[in-house]
Amino acid sequence: MKRRPSSMTQNKDHHGTHVDVRGAKSKIIGLISGSVVSRREKQSTAKIDNPLSSDDLAPPPPSDRLNYALLIVLYTLQGIPMGLSASIPFLLQEKIQKMTAASAAAAAGTDVAMGATAASAVAAEAARASYNANAIFALCSWPFSLKLLWAPIVDAVYFKRFGRRKSWLVPIQTLAGLIMVGGSDFVERQLGLGNVAAVTESGVDAAAAAAASMNVRGVTAFFFVLYFLMATQDIAVDGWALTMLSKKNRGRGPICNSIGQNIGYFLSFVGFLALNDVESANTLWRPLLRLPQNPNKGLVSLKGFLRFMGSFMLVTTAVVAIFKREIKEPPKVVDSNNIIAKIGRANSNVSDEDEDDDNELDASEIGLRETYHRLWAVSQLPAVRWLFIVLVSYRLPVALSDNVKFLKAVEYGLSKSTTAILSPTIILPLGILVPLVASKIWHMAPLTQFMRAYEWRVTIIPLLDILMLRILKSGQPHNTSFFWGAVIASTAGQAICNSLQFNAQMTFFASRVDPAIGGSYMTLLNTMANLGGTWPASFVMKLLGWMTPTVASTSAESPTKASSSWFGEDPYEFVQTILSVLGIAWIIVLGPVVRRLAVLPDDSWRTQLLDDDGDDDKITKGGKKAEKSSKLSSVARKRGGASKPRMSAGTKRINAMESGGVEDTKTK
Repeated sequence: MKRRPSSMTQNKDHHGTHVDVRGAKSKIIGLISGSVVSRREKQSTAKIDNPLSSDDLAPPPPSDRLNYALLIVLYTLQGIPMGLSASIPFLLQEKIQKMTAASAAAAAGTDVAMGATAASAVAAEAARASYNANAIFALCSWPFSLKLLWAPIVDAVYFKRFGRRKSWLVPIQTLAGLIMVGGSDFVERQLGLGNVAAVTESGVDAAAAAAASMNVRGVTAFFFVLYFLMATQDIAVDGWALTMLSKKNRGRGPICNSIGQNIGYFLSFVGFLALNDVESANTLWRPLLRLPQNPNKGLVSLKGFLRFMGSFMLVTTAVVAIFKREIKEPPKVVDSNNIIAKIGRANSNVSDEDEDDDNELDASEIGLRETYHRLWAVSQLPAVRWLFIVLVSYRLPVALSDNVKFLKAVEYGLSKSTTAILSPTIILPLGILVPLVASKIWHMAPLTQFMRAYEWRVTIIPLLDILMLRILKSGQPHNTSFFWGAVIASTAGQAICNSLQFNAQMTFFASRVDPAIGGSYMTLLNTMANLGGTWPASFVMKLLGWMTPTVASTSAESPTKASSSWFGEDPYEFVQTILSVLGIAWIIVLGPVVRRLAVLPDDSWRTQLLDDDGDDDKITKGGKKAEKSSKLSSVARKRGGASKPRMSAGTKRINAMESGGVEDTKTK
């Protein structure tokens, strides 16, 4: 693999003649400025901060439709390991429940009173073990929060003949598929799923042995590697989407992301749980397929499902590698300044958006080192820093709904088959339809959509969750309309809010990235968003494990003392109340910040390392003072003399954010 050069002081034109870029600048810059100024003045006043206009909602051209389909397929592959990893906590929970039942049965067989006490002790310990195990396993998704460290490498290093994005996409997906196929048996052994039957037969001692046999750290390491590969794939696909789709339809890229990940998650998470559940297999799948009954096993095992999904990823990757070709980058006439090329554009109808398209195709020319330098400069922007604070903090108040609710529901008696039914009937359709409907309602204000969904997520969804869990805990029949109404309301409400926020977040990111480092800039923002969802998961799991009280055990071999807490036996509702209050405080404190971020001009999201023409300030180092003066005056003329006031307006908006004041956001 080779790295593209950052810039060149001399280049060959189409006829092979050398062109002195520095000398050409001072001679031709005056020819360009007069015809560009009027167009720039009109576009600066007509530019809107909103990511989509009414024209963007028109049907896409046929070429973009095919590209939409490809992006959805690529994001679907990304969602497969995520869905498989989401099923692991349910397998742990199921095994713990069987261990608890076996222990209770063994204790009840000797002494009824002691059996009840032992069962309570085992149940409490099982719940604590489940929280602690899932807190460890939640660490497997951290690569999506760290991918910024290697994102510029993915953007700048590649095989030119094979394609900038395919150079990473094909080998990464191939390696992920091979790991899923080859490591399928490893995951099943580390979880000790084969020991469940022995636990059921042997009682308390076997249950303790089976608990010790679950190597959660080994399974976490396996999925950590898969998440690392998928995080790298995400970088490549996000960058490819910026050039694969036309400028007009680029704002729809996040919709492909949302739809594709939901489909992949559905195929691997719901598909596996539905086919692995013993009850569903014996009552539905085996009679349907005319297979013999097996009371101890589901239709598919974790090992078999991993192999199938890994093979599916390998075949899809081969098809993309053979049949999809990337857009060839046109040869550059001069360096990144594009001065010569703009002579022809100055008197034509080519817009600045078309010029941006060219710059996006040549983003790698700034080089690896310069990309890191610019990402650091981007992270120092006040607007980006405020956005970081928002992204890293907003998921904590809703962490229980995101990570614990369904585990608690399974603990209270909700079957895996019921959980599997919820996704294809509720979560998946809403995950696909909500972004499309939301783009019609809030396409002019994605952050307004974000805040509206968050308000519902903090106030209404926790009440629906608690209602559902109380019904499950009370032992009411699962065939009543009241039961299903509570389960559907909780599940659908969370699915709608999650989809609204994710789509709004991605749409806002796509509208603010700097095209010169589009893939890495998008990765920077997504990294902060992923970090905001990763750390609360482990935190709330550990918190619940620590707050769950123990029950005294009278066992002679391993006696334990009881611990009590003033919030009761189950800390879920207490923790949820605290987090909801925290969420309301978040809306009061950071809600105005989100509204101000929505109306900041584009200059607030871009560094001054590049001027409007893509000129790197470092290029002028060591040049003549007259040449530097000519360049600066030319830039001022191109902007119609409005460069300084426009920067001042952006600075004023940032200062208004930091001081808490609200300034008129209209163009001055």
